[in-house]
Amino acid sequence: MNIQETSVKIEDMTIRGAGRIARHASLALKDYASSYSGNDLEEFLQGLDKAAVRLISTRPTAISLFNGVQLTLKGVKEESELESARQLLIKNSDAFCELSNSAYGKMASYGPDLVPETGKKAITICNSTAAISVIKAAYQAGKITGVYACETRPKKQGLITVRELAEAGVPVTLIVDSAMRYVMPQVSIAFIGTDSLESDGSVINKIGTQILAVTARDFNVPVYSCTETYKFLPPSKAGQRVQIELRPIDEIIAPEELPDGVEVYNPVFDRVPPELITGIITEVGVIKPSQVSSISERYLEGI
Repeated sequence: MNIQETSVKIEDMTIRGAGRIARHASLALKDYASSYSGNDLEEFLQGLDKAAVRLISTRPTAISLFNGVQLTLKGVKEESELESARQLLIKNSDAFCELSNSAYGKMASYGPDLVPETGKKAITICNSTAAISVIKAAYQAGKITGVYACETRPKKQGLITVRELAEAGVPVTLIVDSAMRYVMPQVSIAFIGTDSLESDGSVINKIGTQILAVTARDFNVPVYSCTETYKFLPPSKAGQRVQIELRPIDEIIAPEELPDGVEVYNPVFDRVPPELITGIITEVGVIKPSQVSSISERYLEGI
């Protein structure tokens, strides 16, 4: 897909999930480079700048998107010839997509050993390929008996999660978000996805994740964030908070159904403070929230 097609699909959430939107953005940039028919390096780079701005603007909270674009563009502007710039971008995109796709299996390998008590279920919220990979591994190792999946209002991404887990043979029970406290005594571990990870170890994830983390703390249930390193906030932005994206009213209610004088507030993410996170599962190992800044510097240097 080209830049505009990809941007629209990310904006309307046809393409969703932090890893997926980052890979699609990278592939759209690759398509731009591959299909560019001009012979002017400056024109090529200017078009690339516009493409990057357009893609990043689609989901401002998703640091994975920003990082995926920046890793794809890394070093391209320093090239002195058009063809070398094109080839470097294509090489960067291929490397980024390979990193993204291979990360799931590496993260999954750490999951089983983190479950503190067998014979109970895991719990998750929203839809995260990373978290699902870890959950499947924990179930296949006999460490959990199944999963409670929150439906995740208002877009109900939990329905995607239960379908994917069921297709993988994992026993899964769909619950409304407000039932998470009711089922928590039957849970031994929480695996959550991550849209962005701030430098202090705070996890940005789907709205409702902080409630899940607080509830898990009350029942002494460990909470593990599952995330690729490219979802870390870049070191150049250390100390900066992620802007929480606000979504349209009609995701909750049709505007014409709204009584006069009533407003709708629809934040799509919330922030889970590091003290509520037991550990962070990445493709390079399981780390503590306090290690995020150093890991970010190591793997995202220069973007």
